[in-house]
Amino acid sequence: MFLAFKELKYSKTKFALIIAVVILISYLVYFLTSLANGLASSYTNAIEQWDSNQIVLTLDANDNMMMSYMGQDAYDGTEIKGSKAKLGLFPAVINNPLAENILDSRVDAYFFGIDNDSFIKPSEFSELTLTGNKVIVDEEIKKEGYKIGDFFGVTGSTQQYEIIGFSSKTTYQTAPVIFMSLEAWQTYRYGSTNTPDLFSGIIVRGEINNLPSSLISYTTEDYISTLPGYTAQVLTFSIMIIFLILITAFVLGIFIYVLTIQKTSMFGVMKAQGISNGYIGASVIIQTFLLVAFGIFVGLALTSLTGMFLSDVIPFAVNIMFYSIITTAFFLFAFFGGLFSVNAVLKIDPLKAIGG
Repeated sequence: MFLAFKELKYSKTKFALIIAVVILISYLVYFLTSLANGLASSYTNAIEQWDSNQIVLTLDANDNMMMSYMGQDAYDGTEIKGSKAKLGLFPAVINNPLAENILDSRVDAYFFGIDNDSFIKPSEFSELTLTGNKVIVDEEIKKEGYKIGDFFGVTGSTQQYEIIGFSSKTTYQTAPVIFMSLEAWQTYRYGSTNTPDLFSGIIVRGEINNLPSSLISYTTEDYISTLPGYTAQVLTFSIMIIFLILITAFVLGIFIYVLTIQKTSMFGVMKAQGISNGYIGASVIIQTFLLVAFGIFVGLALTSLTGMFLSDVIPFAVNIMFYSIITTAFFLFAFFGGLFSVNAVLKIDPLKAIGG
């Protein structure tokens, strides 16, 4: 331990450069992981908040909830053990009718039509009643300058909707979700004349005991995998990050190995003085862990700071499990690099090392 600290103190510049490399490598990996996780989460945030087990669509909808149409008979015929809720889903483009340029105020969103007592409604708004054109919107829309009590319009419709609350992390396929009454959704979706009593799907918490032949059920995970582009995106980013972790961790191990081999003559002198192999090996391992730990800590801190400043601009999400895997990989590869170094140190002939 003494030798490890003594050398770090003596060669400040050399070790500062090594730590800087570790910081940059760890920052790159943590940051890209957070971006990938944030983008994936923006696809499914609203679905995750349902806390559901099954999602029921019509058989001919081809896995697409927006192409699924069902009525009260389908809802009543779906027998479950637990609870169920109706959901109407359809995309929309909202705009600010008070904006100087309405076209510039357009925002892509998804309308969720729900019953007022539905478990789909964000729990923090259980006291609010979705009646008429009153809606709860995702906080992403707040960034467009909206506040509670404001109204917005919808492209292709004369309807205007009043914001009564802002929900947190309720995005669907990266777009903000707008919760409204099922009746208001049906009016928007099918028009105000002879509006049919239809909706898109049934969200189930529990088990399905009986399902009409015209319907098909998905586990929540299977439904998420059918979202357009989601699986391809997750696989692409996952493979990219895995290879990035392996490559950077391997490079880190090589750094540690080369750093140790450069001190062959010094270790030779120490062995000639009778210092044991165990003491020298332990100092190499301790020094390795100190360098990696400090670099990783600063890299994590920089990633957190970046997330604080950029989370409103880019999809950014922290995942403790991913961070733990990355940190473990860094330490393991650095440790293996240190072990190879120690093995080389143990084979040093003191006379040859000091030029004898």
